[in-house]
Amino acid sequence: MRVTENTIATMVLSSLQQGMERLGNLQQQVSSGLKLNSPSDDPISAQQVVMLKGLLQNGNQYARNITTGNAWLTASDSAMSEMANDVTSATEVAQEMANGTYTATDRSNAVTQLKQLKSQLIQLGNTQIAGNYIFGGFVSNSPPFDTTVNTNTSDPLYGTPSGNYVGTDDAVNMEVANSSYVAINYSGGKLLRGGTPPGSSGVDLIGQLNSLITALSNNDVSGVQSALPALNSALEQITNARTDIGARMTRVQSASSSLDSANLSLSTMISDKQDADILKVTSDLTQQQNAYQVALATSAKISQLSLLDYLK
Repeated sequence: MRVTENTIATMVLSSLQQGMERLGNLQQQVSSGLKLNSPSDDPISAQQVVMLKGLLQNGNQYARNITTGNAWLTASDSAMSEMANDVTSATEVAQEMANGTYTATDRSNAVTQLKQLKSQLIQLGNTQIAGNYIFGGFVSNSPPFDTTVNTNTSDPLYGTPSGNYVGTDDAVNMEVANSSYVAINYSGGKLLRGGTPPGSSGVDLIGQLNSLITALSNNDVSGVQSALPALNSALEQITNARTDIGARMTRVQSASSSLDSANLSLSTMISDKQDADILKVTSDLTQQQNAYQVALATSAKISQLSLLDYLK
């Protein structure tokens, strides 16, 4: 069967086009650094990369949640540490003033220190992170503890903030892994007011300080003495809360470590499926360029021979 010049030309052109496509593909891989530049390059691998990137994106969201949760828990622990110091100071004042050797003037002077400690506790209860009040439960956009100052000059509590809790006792849960949640807050009402209503589930520390300030103002020694057990219990209440926060911080750190490991594995898998081996691709490109030049030269010779045959 005689092969016509048209058949030869078609075969040569087809070979050159295939070589050009391979050359273009290798050049794109070198330029982009990727061996998957479109789904058609490898449909199965492309689909797998999409799935893996989705998992990695979820992991990045968990990482942001962990960062937020860690910030809240750290701030809570720091605030509780200062609260414990304030309660310890208040207890020391109460122990000293419970001694019968002190005068009414001494106890009146101690009131100033206790009012300051009460104000500090309320200020700590209104601690913020990025504009969010961390002890307010679901009410995070406004102070959970009322700072309205008592203006009644005849009241022993004159000049102090009310400290009424206006937040909620709800847990603010943050997802740190798939279907794994950690509460990143602690109820200020439970911590400083002993629950809602005050004293319903623990020690109403603000209420106890109010009673202690009133007792000192009235030179009521027995009232001062009766406040001591409640202050000790309030300190234990804060200590237990810090222990709870510490346990949650450990969970968040554990989740962070697991997430880092998972994200590294996902990134490695994505890289294996979509990233080009630049050294190999560069070598293949050089070989393909040489092969293409040879193909061009060969096709030119074939065309010349076909023309000569025609002239004969």
